[in-house]
Amino acid sequence: MVALQAAMKSGDENAGKQAWEQFHESVVESVKNDYEMAAGDRAALAQRGYRQLTGAETEFYQKLITAGKAADPRQEFTSLISTNGAMPETIIEDVFRELTQEHALLSKINFQDVKYLTRWILNDHTKQTAVWGPINGEITKKLESSFREVSLTLYKLTAYTVIPKDMLDLGPTFLDNYIRTILKESIAISLEKAIVDGNGLNCPIGLDRNIGKSTSMNPSSGYAKKTAVKLKSFEPKEYGNVISQLVETENGGMRNFTSVTLICNMKDYLQKIMPATTVLNAAGAYTKDIFPFPTEVVISNEVETGEAILCLPEEYFLGLGGNKEGVIEYDDSYKFIEDQRTYKIKLHGTGKAWDNTVAVLLDISKLDPAYITVRNETVTA
Repeated sequence: MVALQAAMKSGDENAGKQAWEQFHESVVESVKNDYEMAAGDRAALAQRGYRQLTGAETEFYQKLITAGKAADPRQEFTSLISTNGAMPETIIEDVFRELTQEHALLSKINFQDVKYLTRWILNDHTKQTAVWGPINGEITKKLESSFREVSLTLYKLTAYTVIPKDMLDLGPTFLDNYIRTILKESIAISLEKAIVDGNGLNCPIGLDRNIGKSTSMNPSSGYAKKTAVKLKSFEPKEYGNVISQLVETENGGMRNFTSVTLICNMKDYLQKIMPATTVLNAAGAYTKDIFPFPTEVVISNEVETGEAILCLPEEYFLGLGGNKEGVIEYDDSYKFIEDQRTYKIKLHGTGKAWDNTVAVLLDISKLDPAYITVRNETVTA
């Protein structure tokens, strides 16, 4: 997973293909080994992360296997989708659930499985107040929440998996685990990158992007990155000034929050954040992640080295769902010679922070290590 993420981030197409093939092969071998060791043993399969399939899921996978082995698999697969509709919702729901459990950043944001909806209504955080008046006076103001409608079909997230045909012989349970593992990891990498650094060009808008009311999206490069705020220490005054930038919304409202999230990559955490937030206590033991304001550090290697994102992750909305016409498509031409079959999943959705004050991009390249300040005072007799 780490190698695949690094290869995709590098932009090297060959490195990406090689990392993907290695990841794919490792999943195939893992599933085959589990099949040989634990086939039929439900307890052992559950320990290895295999789900107990529902009736609808078992039927879907069984028909998928039958279609894959047919003399005219393309026609059989077309019939499967047209008669059975999309993949059972429970499969996608389980992928989403595991994504939020296993990827810290995805578990912090306002992640919504919107199923097959194409539009989503969000409260726009507009502050409205009642109006005082005489007891017998006319009601002068109606309280209404301001809502924002978000289109979920703006962007399409596509991932594909190549299934060796002998995998079809392992049965529905193992095919389910294989497909979900491949799709889950490929989707996770794409989502995390978009949440952190998406430019809004055919993808969600990242937390590090400038989406202020006075800005607009460049049709060729998307939204520009925010100007990074230099942070040299986590001293209360300096850190408090930075956090205060999250308080006032663009609409003029004031947020109340009891904690914030700091997103950085693993290298910067070890070299910058950890030394700046770790102290030696009176008992001779190190205490880490000491901040003057409650802060949770989340590691994401999608953040550029030397930078960090301070944010309110619950104020970032990410809606993702399937397509009513079927989320899985099949093709036999891509890997025909290697006796492998390609399956593709399509998801629709979008992601964006509530406004430009939800996140602050930080420059932590000059962050000082933590140290105890000692002040000498001369006492006059």
